[in-house]
Amino acid sequence: MVLGIFSLFVIFGDSLAAGKFLTPNEIASEELGDGVVDEVPFQAKLLPAYLSFVLSAVLAIPAIVLDIKNKRVYRWFIILSGLVSLFGFFVIVGILKYL
Repeated sequence: MVLGIFSLFVIFGDSLAAGKFLTPNEIASEELGDGVVDEVPFQAKLLPAYLSFVLSAVLAIPAIVLDIKNKRVYRWFIILSGLVSLFGFFVIVGILKYL
């Protein structure tokens, strides 16, 4: 769940903002060269991983609540949460492979 909270901090923070990667003159004049458009920033490539960690945290909340209520259904939420987290991990590994 902490990884999901951190992912929300990154998504809603200015870490993925275009202003950090483009100068104000390029944004105002819309003179985006081929190098700028073709090169996606590393942080933006990690967006699917961040979203999967947020989804994993959301799936962990019902698992915790159902576990407290002694319902057996919580196991399915734990499995789903783990699979979604693994997807985010493999997205990160796939991105780092091409650096």
